[in-house]
Amino acid sequence: MEEGVENPAKDIMDTEGLLSINLSDFHVSQRVGFLLEKPLAELPAYFEPWNQVCSRMPELVMQHRLRQEVDKMDVLDHHKLQGYRQLRLAHLQLSFISAGYIWQDGDKGVPEKLPRCLAVPWCGLSKTLGIQPVLSHSDLVLANWTTVDPDSPLALENLRCFYTLPGGGEADWFITVTVQMELDFAAALKPVVSALKYAENSNAEKLKICLTQITDVVRKMKNSLERMHDNLSADTFYNTLRPFLTGWGGEGSPLPEGLVYEGVSDTPIQMNGGSAAQSSTLQTLDATLGIVHSEDKQDFLKKMRMYMPPDHRHFIETLEQRSKIKDFVKSCSCQALTAAYNDCVTAVVVFRSYHIQIVTKYIVGMSNKATRNKEYESVSKKGTGGTSIMPFLQGLRAATSACIMHTADGQVGD
Repeated sequence: MEEGVENPAKDIMDTEGLLSINLSDFHVSQRVGFLLEKPLAELPAYFEPWNQVCSRMPELVMQHRLRQEVDKMDVLDHHKLQGYRQLRLAHLQLSFISAGYIWQDGDKGVPEKLPRCLAVPWCGLSKTLGIQPVLSHSDLVLANWTTVDPDSPLALENLRCFYTLPGGGEADWFITVTVQMELDFAAALKPVVSALKYAENSNAEKLKICLTQITDVVRKMKNSLERMHDNLSADTFYNTLRPFLTGWGGEGSPLPEGLVYEGVSDTPIQMNGGSAAQSSTLQTLDATLGIVHSEDKQDFLKKMRMYMPPDHRHFIETLEQRSKIKDFVKSCSCQALTAAYNDCVTAVVVFRSYHIQIVTKYIVGMSNKATRNKEYESVSKKGTGGTSIMPFLQGLRAATSACIMHTADGQVGD
């Protein structure tokens, strides 16, 4: 069945008389998780200008010719797109092209307006899809993947992206490693949904099994994240690739008021750039395990949900409303269950610690080097999502660690 743009959640009763979450109602897949199933690589012939410019985006940017090519483009009618996958691909293409258009000449060369030929269809598609007109995780990763060999397993070496950013094969690797972590997380979705049910009916033994399965997935995600070092240098990420994931607006931005989307709004619009917080994976874990962050960090995480496909943010919200896992573990005298919960939370802490190490290498360390690219000073130490990145990530880790429970004898769970 063709995947819809937005499908409200449906709660149905399971055989035990409990409300059961149906993943398909949120367009979440047990096979590929939050990734788009079978995304498209090209649009129909009418949209060939988008196909061509997006596929050539890195080379055109490096030649400082992308704006010249965009200026030749007509305003294409996005209403001619058919089906959800065409809508997602078109949004992806316009996001890549627009990022190149804005950032090809560095901070000092940013235009104050995005031309009508990009702005009108991009904003129209954003409204239809319920996501934002900026290059975000939903474009860069979720709709931008396929397999090299469709008959081989879904493994990192068998993944490739359709479209990429400046940085050559290293940019491809950044995208595909992130795709792999999304694929890893798919195995946690069924245990997450089952865990909610077992907490609701006080089944400690089955809940413990689910938590152990989720823990294994989080550890696998960390192993995949470790692969980032294999083929991505800090220099390429920081100086070549990263600027194109940046948003616009706010203090320190070369476009402090935001960007004017010509033909859509005469008032500048501010947008956060791509951020790991736009992935539904860790926000799903937080919601499931009852991890609550400080108000300012929670506000930012909720803001990042507006960059997710609507059904995915509704999934997270449903988990937040439904999950009684943390409360049940606290009230239960089963030390084995407490230990399983603590192991799961600890796995998330370890993942967040490793993410901090990645950020230290690829962003913080590079920002202190005299060799950094001075054309993009506005993103020197901030995350592409716009936060002061280290305090933010350290705060998330601290709040996660604080959820580790002590048993009745005063000890941390086994």
